[in-house]
Amino acid sequence: MITPKNGLYLTEADFEQWQDYFSKLIMTEEERDNILEGCSLNPDLKVKNITFVVTEKCNLACKYCYEVHKSNNVMTKETAKRAVDFLFDKKKVNGYYSEIVSPGVILEFIGGEPLLEIDLIDYIVEYFKFRAFEFNHPWALNYMISLTTNGILYDTEKVQRFLWRNPGKVSVGLTIDGNRELHDACRVFPDGSGSYDIVERAARKWIQNEARPQTKITLSPDNVRYLRPALENVWSLGIVGAFTNCCFEEGWTLEHARILYREMVGLADYLIDNELYGKVYTSLFNEAIGKPLTETRNWCGGNGQMLAIGTDGKCFPCIRFMEYSMSTPGRKEQSIGDIWRGLDRREENPWLRRLKEIDMISQSAQKCIDCQIAAGCSLCTGYNYDRFGDPNVRATFICDMQHARVAANVYYWNRLYRDLGLDQSFDDNVPGEFINLLQGR
Repeated sequence: MITPKNGLYLTEADFEQWQDYFSKLIMTEEERDNILEGCSLNPDLKVKNITFVVTEKCNLACKYCYEVHKSNNVMTKETAKRAVDFLFDKKKVNGYYSEIVSPGVILEFIGGEPLLEIDLIDYIVEYFKFRAFEFNHPWALNYMISLTTNGILYDTEKVQRFLWRNPGKVSVGLTIDGNRELHDACRVFPDGSGSYDIVERAARKWIQNEARPQTKITLSPDNVRYLRPALENVWSLGIVGAFTNCCFEEGWTLEHARILYREMVGLADYLIDNELYGKVYTSLFNEAIGKPLTETRNWCGGNGQMLAIGTDGKCFPCIRFMEYSMSTPGRKEQSIGDIWRGLDRREENPWLRRLKEIDMISQSAQKCIDCQIAAGCSLCTGYNYDRFGDPNVRATFICDMQHARVAANVYYWNRLYRDLGLDQSFDDNVPGEFINLLQGR
């Protein structure tokens, strides 16, 4: 049970991302700022987590997966060993990160489906701990492990043994797209059959292991019509937080926006009528969205704040710059080095310089800059590159969906404020002509 910080209703602040929570356990923001004043390191360049792509194979064939060129590539044990050695080699990392700015590290394992290679993950973690202690490195104690899984193998003996051997050190993100209809509309096996039954059983075990169970739900044109019953089902399972977003790719239409609006208004009534707003949460309702753009910083981590290591040892700013994520024919992957020779220096690599120059204004079209509800509209630097060949050109395929989401937020928050007797309101900045389109007028 989570108690709302504001005493009334759950918000994003009640679901602090565990990466940020972990950072605060190591040092306060004031302590970090004091350290940065005494050195020349640029904190904006430093990674918060290091991603190992242990395999490109997957036991599902999800319809909305952006990893469109998955192969049978698997990271070898030798490459994994060299990757860990690389992490502690200051010459090879070339200042891309530092224990001075990042006294803690997050080892993230993804695929494909990473749990297909649980033995390799176990080896990497144990070898990492050995090397960290050998160097008397701060990461010997200050590390966390992150796993993102589809849940198919979660309840197996090997996986549960790995979790048991690393108590308090592992955060598992398990994806369950709501109820059977929404989940099986997209998250299917290669033969087309749905995976919901297996994942639901795994989710019940996962909920027992996680202190604050939360999941990620991806909306696509194929499943948006199931949104309300899907979230109701997730909450009934005991998953308190559901972080929900629309996929960035093409395919959205005005009709999908109408469906999203209707589903969200229904959810709003469900949450308020049953007084669940202080017990469960979905990121679709957010008090910070629906305003003009005031923040210029690019919050996408794919602009040089992350580090991903591929199965072959190549290094990238994000997995969406890797070949297996490229959906545009002929689009080349963008590596920033490898574990063998090291990472490129920013001043020597025009690609790194390009990424660092990106902000919300530079990548946005004028219509986005002028948009009165731009705050909270999502983007992906890697997908921008994939789609347009330039990470500094923003994809706007979710524009209508953002309008529909904000319109539903206007309804939800203003009704909630009234029901709670609060003297406040949620600004309605959605253009009137779009409201007419949403409502079919």
